[in-house]
Amino acid sequence: MHLTIDDVYGRIGHFGNRQKIYFFVLCSLNGWCAFHQLLTVFVGLDPTFKCYEKNASSAAEPLINKCINNDPQECRISYTSEYKSFASEWNLICGEKYKVALVQSIWMGGVMTGALVLGSVADVIGRLKTLMVSILGTIAFEGFSAFAPTLMIMIILRFLGGVCCALVILVSFVLSQELIGTSWRSFCGMCVAMVFAIGIGIYSWLASIMSDWRTLTLVCSLSGIVFLLLPCYVPESPRWLVTQGRTDEAKVILEDMAKKNKKSKELPSHWEVKSSGGKNKDKKSNGVRDLVSHPYVLLLTLIQIFSWFVNSCTYYGLTMAASNLGGDVYISTALSGLIEIPACITAAAVIDRVGRRITLCTAMLLGGTACICIQFIPVKYVTVITGLALCGKLSISASFSVAYVHSAEIFPTIIRNSAVGIVSVAARVGGIIAPFILMLGDYIPNMQFTVFGLMTFLAGMMNLKLPETLGQPMPENIADVIAFRSNEKVMKSGKKYQKLKMLDEEVGAETVRPRTPTKKGEVREDQEPLLEE
Repeated sequence: MHLTIDDVYGRIGHFGNRQKIYFFVLCSLNGWCAFHQLLTVFVGLDPTFKCYEKNASSAAEPLINKCINNDPQECRISYTSEYKSFASEWNLICGEKYKVALVQSIWMGGVMTGALVLGSVADVIGRLKTLMVSILGTIAFEGFSAFAPTLMIMIILRFLGGVCCALVILVSFVLSQELIGTSWRSFCGMCVAMVFAIGIGIYSWLASIMSDWRTLTLVCSLSGIVFLLLPCYVPESPRWLVTQGRTDEAKVILEDMAKKNKKSKELPSHWEVKSSGGKNKDKKSNGVRDLVSHPYVLLLTLIQIFSWFVNSCTYYGLTMAASNLGGDVYISTALSGLIEIPACITAAAVIDRVGRRITLCTAMLLGGTACICIQFIPVKYVTVITGLALCGKLSISASFSVAYVHSAEIFPTIIRNSAVGIVSVAARVGGIIAPFILMLGDYIPNMQFTVFGLMTFLAGMMNLKLPETLGQPMPENIADVIAFRSNEKVMKSGKKYQKLKMLDEEVGAETVRPRTPTKKGEVREDQEPLLEE
């Protein structure tokens, strides 16, 4: 008997005991990555200081948190902060303060580079190998940055750490989605976002008990050593193995999973793993070129690129605009992360009821509307503006978490990691541009919220063109993605919606998954590729 991966998960459990262990380990990685993503917030913390004229007597009145001519070189600096950041160690204050932000920008550039240049590595050598190398690289580069003797060396090491961290984020998410069944993908996707928010809170607590930036950096890096044991608990993706023709290895993993789930009796005594892809499943992948191989696939890709760009731009923009809640900086940072948990819980509660597309679009439309409304509120009503901005932040947090799940279910297995890497690049660009949009508020009050709102509202409308993936098997190849369009036409024809069951059908020597019927040897017009092999 031949069974697809989805068939096997249907028999042994979509989220059994063994898969829960896989997911817990992989999900924890996302919380660890939060340490590195927000590392500069505390290791580069703005210090308090007194500036004395170099030739002035000790009795002279100093400048408080200001420099003569905005140049720290013209001052005799006396730091009053108990915590020692690299800003205070290397005098990155006043006119040199921009270098602190530069460190974070370059780290984000490393994340973007990793997603763009190395995003396809996991599709070539496998999810698990890529994940282990990237974890080791993140520990090494970020850890060595704690001993950097100069700012330039630290920047270089942090850039390389960002490259590796990008792969950790991408590959751990893709692998976690491929090790569980269809019915639990959305819930697990939401949990990943919540773990990241919890990671922000834990990092804020760690920073509050550390005395200097080098110790904090080292602790955050070395805490990842435990993940080097990951191969002892998490296997390679059976979906990826099947796309590589390594069905025997995939079968061993699935049988072990069934055994640990106590579902071995649910599998036939003699069975083989087969691909659930369409009749073109044996065609060699062209990599990311497949994303432009058909007008419909290209349209879906462009919409998701814009959607991820807007989600990231608005998310980081609203975080930076509303992160100063007053009082202790550690509490403010922790709350800015933990406040995302209600948004993720809400999204998780509705994503399997109303679908991915509607949840995503509704969250973005609500968030965009809240931000646009800020423009019409008088500046003196600070509480109302803060409330609307918070509503926008909660909505965009929900949409961002849904976007991860939705994109992973739209892109096919053969290029899923590469494709998610591309949209992740768009997200990083959005994060880089967000601070410049915030500067619009210096010229027109609250104009930054209007720009964020308009972009978010537009992206929400565009996402209505994306297919609904609720209840559908994850696509294996480009033909499966194109088949989404046929399914959309069926649902729009007035038929009652129901979870689509993809039946496998043997036609001669080929195995096809007839989302829509086709005859042997026939290629429908809507499946003709634009790029010839």
